[in-house]
This record gives sequence, C-alpha cells and structure tokens, in this order.
Amino acid sequence: MADPIECADLETIAEAGDTLAVVLTNGWYERSAALFAQRTGAPIYVPAGHAHLYEDLNEFATFSGGDTLPGNLLAIATPGQRADGGDQVLLSPLQGSTLIVGDCLGTAAKWTPWPELPLGGHLRNHPVPAETLTQLLEYEFEDLLPGHGAPIIGGARDALQKLIESGVSTSPPAAYDS
Repeated sequence: MADPIECADLETIAEAGDTLAVVLTNGWYERSAALFAQRTGAPIYVPAGHAHLYEDLNEFATFSGGDTLPGNLLAIATPGQRADGGDQVLLSPLQGSTLIVGDCLGTAAKWTPWPELPLGGHLRNHPVPAETLTQLLEYEFEDLLPGHGAPIIGGARDALQKLIESGVSTSPPAAYDS
C-alpha cells in the first residue's frame, strides 16, 4: 500500500496477512503508515531524500529510484522541481502493469482543468509534465493510480503520453495557497 489512510476495513486488511510493505511515495504524508505497519506487521519504506521529514515513524527502510521493493515494485524517481528528490512513482507488474503515482499526477479537477485531458501534473512540482515526467513513458503500464482523483484503468500510458505531448501547464494561479 502506498500513502495509506486509515479506513473502516483496516482490520480486514490486517487479517488477510498478505501486506508485504507500507510504501510512502513522498515525505509530505505519514498518514496512517505506522498504524498499518503495526496492524499488519509489514515494514515501512520511505524515499531516501525524505527520511528526515517523518516525525512519527520510528522504524523504516529507505529506497531510491531504481530500487525494487517488496511485491516486485520498481521505484522510479520523479524529482520535478523539488531539490529534495520529489516523489517516487511505483511500477507494479500486476494487472498488465500499474503505475502508482502518489502526488506527481492526478485526475482530480484541480489537476485536470481541460476536458480533453483526464490527467494532469502536480500544480507545484510538475506543472509542465512534458518537462518533468517524460521518463515515465519509458515504461509499459495499463493502469494508473493517482493520489488524487479516480484511477485510470486501461489506456493510462496513452493518457500520460497525450498529456505530455499537449505541453499544457497546470501552474497554479498566484492566489493558490497549498
């Protein structure tokens, strides 16, 4: 699980006994990582460049782009405009390959102000995806799981390619404050 949030079914997840790891894709959210790790017995992994940002995690392992994590997840660095290494994206080989993008891409309205593009870059870190996320097209994937908005099931790589080829910017207006 990436960037976990406590949910009503946490006991069901814990009882399943098949959680291999709790993986955080950036240092901006600890969310319920410690709770998930405690209840499932799974280790926590955090991006190496963000390890100093976590306040409530006592034990964790770090990872960097190019590392393979439990579940055969490939970490892909997407530094964007951040000096601290930015987000890590996870590529899962399951279901025809799935890209877990955390915050660098989203399908929520704030990320996608254009009706013809179902996907957009993070407003601050990846405002022009063609400049910071093109390397993701080096990988084959069918589905995309964003941290914000609905998943793209099937055709996700094509949606990302369309976004990158468009050259659009999601730069926030000056009044945007988060």
